[in-house]
Amino acid sequence: MTGSPKHPMADFIASFGAARHLLQQAHENGSLIEGIVLYVSLIDGFLRTAIILDKQLAGQSDDLDKYVQQVPGGARFTEKAIYDEALRRGLIDAKLKAEVVELYEHRNAIVHRFFLTGLRYTDLEPYLGRYELVYAQVYGVVRELEDRQIREGKGMTVRGDDDDTEEVASSLADVARKLGFPIGLS
Repeated sequence: MTGSPKHPMADFIASFGAARHLLQQAHENGSLIEGIVLYVSLIDGFLRTAIILDKQLAGQSDDLDKYVQQVPGGARFTEKAIYDEALRRGLIDAKLKAEVVELYEHRNAIVHRFFLTGLRYTDLEPYLGRYELVYAQVYGVVRELEDRQIREGKGMTVRGDDDDTEEVASSLADVARKLGFPIGLS
């Protein structure tokens, strides 16, 4: 299972399955720091996806790869730049942006200042519910934009066959490639 999908968007999409799989494992194992880091990554990924879908709906789809990859010397969009753009485009409101930023800063405090503060590992658990709520909200934004793309016939979202086992197998292979180990349906 070496290599990666040929297009940056394919790798980006496979990352959702990989991160969600890892998040499920983090929940099962009580791995609080890993769970928080994965939540922030997923929230960022959903907001990037929402921007791409919105741009496609607006007929602005000439520069989408810059949202899903970072190449040396290329455009870079930090999480905060993504939050700002999502707000500017009306994809999230100021209240949701403030919550996303606060949770992002909390993640940074955990990752960068765990040794430098009185933070205890057990202090992290109450935050997971907040991360899950924001995750669900930004996922809902993406779902609404996907539904709109299907209705309007614009963009990359298409209605798939609910029983397409070949597509499911291909998606699982992409996720396994991203993880570096095989996975099954659960």
